[in-house]
This record gives sequence, structure tokens and C-alpha cells, in this order.
Amino acid sequence: MSFFPSLFGHQKPETVTSLRSRLDNVFDDFFKDWPQASDAKWLRPAVDIAETKEALEVKVDLPDMNREDIQLELHGDQLLIQGEKQFKKEDKDDKGYHLMERAYGSFRRVIPLPFTLSDSSEVKASYDKGVLTVLLPKPAGEQINSKRIDIK
Repeated sequence: MSFFPSLFGHQKPETVTSLRSRLDNVFDDFFKDWPQASDAKWLRPAVDIAETKEALEVKVDLPDMNREDIQLELHGDQLLIQGEKQFKKEDKDDKGYHLMERAYGSFRRVIPLPFTLSDSSEVKASYDKGVLTVLLPKPAGEQINSKRIDIK
């Protein structure tokens, strides 16, 4: 008896379903001892960094967070973004969850900058629809320490 669909004959649909179920069980067993996505050390929000002539734009995905739970700090040539995504305990008690894939806990991202900012008064930050946007103006007269290297 073969579990794979035949090119030359008709297979019973439950055979393919049985194979899929067995493969799902193998992967479920393999990953059962791995750290869950909800472990705080695994929470790492996605970041996009774009450069314009005037500034660096950093965008961070932080869905379902309150503005008050996010901290931004500038340390010379590094931007520190940290916070905590809270899970409401009353939701867990009132609901019987079957699956929880969203991560909760504290996070910390350090973004290295190609320049040093001594004054943070020009830095602009906004939070809208779950996306944190930080505009870091490039210092006047200072060149970014990067050079293009040709690949041969």
C-alpha cells in the first residue's frame, strides 16, 4: 500500500489525509520542546531602516501596544527601543484558548547608527496603527562612515 498519490490510478482521499496527519504529528513532536514564541527572550519586533538625504527612518512593528509601554533612548551612535507587550490575565481566564501564537513579554532592540547624535531634540518619533516611526536627522557636515565596495 502506498501513501503517495499514483499517477496511473485513483487513490483513496483518506490515504493522502492520513499521510498529512502523520507528517503533522512528526513536526509537532519535533518542535514540542522548543521555546515558545511567548517566551520574552524570543520577542523581537520587525524593523525597517530607510535612508534619505536628510535622515534615517526607523519603523518598528509593535501591534497592540500602548504608546506608554514603549521607551526610546539615544546613546551616541545607537538607538535603543524597548518595552513590554502585556497579556491581559482576565482574557486568559475568561476564554478557553486553543492556540496562542502571538508573543507577549519584554523586548529590546538596539539599532546601530552610522553616525553619532549628541542632541536628541531633532529626533522625531510617532506611533500610529501599531507602527513606531523614528526620524533621526543626519548631522550637518558629518559624513556617514560607509563606502561602497565593488564585487568582482
